[in-house]
Amino acid sequence: MSSPSSGTPEKPSGVSLWQQMPASGRAFIRFWGGCTALAGVLALTLQVMGPPYAAVSGEDIDVGTTSPAVLTALANKTDIPAPMGDLLSDQIGPGGFALPKPGPHGLLPGLAYAAPVVPVPADNAQVALLIDGIGQSDDELSNQAIDTLPGPVSLAVSPFAADPMSLMERARTHHHETLLSLPIQGSDAESRNGKGITGQDALTPSLSVEHNKETLNALLSHLAGYAGVTNAFSGQTGGDYAHSPAFTPLLASLNQRGLFYLNATPATAPHGPGPIGTADVAINTDADIVTIDILLLKLQQLARKNGHAIGVMGPLRPVALSCLRAWLPHLKTIGITLVPVSMLVMPPPPPPAAPKPPPQPTAAEGAVHVQITPAPTDSRTTPTPFGHP
Repeated sequence: MSSPSSGTPEKPSGVSLWQQMPASGRAFIRFWGGCTALAGVLALTLQVMGPPYAAVSGEDIDVGTTSPAVLTALANKTDIPAPMGDLLSDQIGPGGFALPKPGPHGLLPGLAYAAPVVPVPADNAQVALLIDGIGQSDDELSNQAIDTLPGPVSLAVSPFAADPMSLMERARTHHHETLLSLPIQGSDAESRNGKGITGQDALTPSLSVEHNKETLNALLSHLAGYAGVTNAFSGQTGGDYAHSPAFTPLLASLNQRGLFYLNATPATAPHGPGPIGTADVAINTDADIVTIDILLLKLQQLARKNGHAIGVMGPLRPVALSCLRAWLPHLKTIGITLVPVSMLVMPPPPPPAAPKPPPQPTAAEGAVHVQITPAPTDSRTTPTPFGHP
């Protein structure tokens, strides 16, 4: 006698679970199984490919746009800061100091270490003057120039100065911006194995670009806190090499470090990127006092003709200081303003404009106008002037 049926259909023997599953269930499993397999393939592919490749150029560095806060600080600064850690690289050069580099928020050494901006009346011309030879030999004369010349006069400091940081600190105290003087041999000079007129390291066209870049970095590491670089070195400018295409890689390196460059050879045009200025008048102070005065007169005439002019005076001599003491006070009386070199070569961007106030609603837009009429007064409540009944 068989047992009674329970009411549940028996599963056919020999049928798999997949076959027993309804069609919708099998479609669901197929979909998500395919997604899982695809995700696994993509993950394996990314692992093999590695991270995205970023191309890096050795000459171009995007330092970003100068932030509004930095622009405001530059426009309002009244002194020159000491060397800032954010503007120094981790690389210490042979000269003992870290090399300059762009800082955060678009701040550049050429802007940070520039002299404070000088207000210029609307109708005034501008003259910038660079004194070459600071720290070359006579420390007493260098100190005298730093202490007695007006703050807007820019100073070219030798990388071989005996006490460079003392000179730099003294210059900052008297609001002088500083440029580092580069010793450069002309292409027609004898090679000297990379030694300049002083017997020390110099840039020279007879050596490779890489060798000159190493020499440049060594020279830059002798000082810290300078705004720019110049080829004015003890009255020498490096001849035609300093404004030839062979000099371009060195100018690119200076621009990469956020420095401006002043070419001290009038009527020449350096080939290179970045902020570059060229002197309009070069004044050799080994000449007699009459010649120096004539060249100073030429400088002021060019400024009045063109609206601005740059002069380079060197090497540093007592006669130069004597001429400047007589000439500089005269500029103001003839409508010429003395400005730092940086104002003509690398002027700071204007500070951000103040935000405009929101427009006030008009009466048609629902504005409420209240007119206040003064209360009437009579002779008993109106005050009388002092001394009158």
